[in-house]
Amino acid sequence: MIKNIIFDLDGTISKSGEGIIKAFEYSLDKMDIIYKVDDLKKYIGPPLRESFVKEVGEAKADEAVDYYRYYYFEKGMYETSMYEGIEQLIKYLYNNSYRLFVATSKGRESSLKILDYFGIGNYFTYVEGSTESLNTKVRVLESLLRKNNLKRDESIMIGDRLYDINASFKLGLKSIGVEYGYGNIGEFKRASYIVKEPLEIKDILEKIN
Repeated sequence: MIKNIIFDLDGTISKSGEGIIKAFEYSLDKMDIIYKVDDLKKYIGPPLRESFVKEVGEAKADEAVDYYRYYYFEKGMYETSMYEGIEQLIKYLYNNSYRLFVATSKGRESSLKILDYFGIGNYFTYVEGSTESLNTKVRVLESLLRKNNLKRDESIMIGDRLYDINASFKLGLKSIGVEYGYGNIGEFKRASYIVKEPLEIKDILEKIN
């Protein structure tokens, strides 16, 4: 029986592409890197430093991350909105005694601020984010499970990118891939379930339980 619902943030709860892309643009402009805006969309979801290594190289990645964070914390994190149906889903799950969590490649503090900005922070038991040591989605998810003593057969991960799905698969969790986010259907080969809209998640959970 599924008791614990673990959400990804960007592309699953938060329609955050605009702020993330603008933060990437700001950083790359500061470093005089030539880029195409459309090519930056692939970096919505993966670990931040890993993305910058691909754009500016290992030696300059930390500098690029600092520029990114400057813009993001000043403006970018608020250039976002919730996907239609997400707030209704979260309230339904909370009111039906599911425990809600977030496992994200974004930093924990900024994630908490975004959830509070949306007015939904109080529905979540715990939020785990990326750090220097928690630098992959597997490590973030594993840390969340350990800190909250969550049983893997009672937990399910919901996300929009292959990082979410593959981390769940590696750790022995069921997963739901969401087509409405920033990934594509090809990233969900290992997903237990796939949905097109947030409220379809409620139907899947009712069938499982």
